[in-house]
Amino acid sequence: MAARILYNKGTMQVDCTVRNLSEGGAKLEVSQSVTLPEEFDLLIPQRATTRRVRMCWRSADYCGVAFLDSAEPHVQQHSQAGPMTSEQSLRARIVELEQTIAALQRRIQELTEG
Repeated sequence: MAARILYNKGTMQVDCTVRNLSEGGAKLEVSQSVTLPEEFDLLIPQRATTRRVRMCWRSADYCGVAFLDSAEPHVQQHSQAGPMTSEQSLRARIVELEQTIAALQRRIQELTEG
């Protein structure tokens, strides 16, 4: 399932794929060429959730992460009532894209000013 790794206060975002998911963590597929911090947020739009994670291992294009927050209180829920509808999913994707655009615009500004 598609997911996104968020770090550096959300200014850095990396697409990834969740290959296995459990209550305690997940196995992610992400290019080995991408450098990741030890801890980051994992956005899973299909589950309408963002979880704080710590990387436990990394091998080639895969890494294992452990959830640092509990499943209930610290999870940012996009929807309180079951699975996301198609419209909710699209709205969540639009918000993600707007955040990505804003981060890219900030980065362009940094590069052109320096």
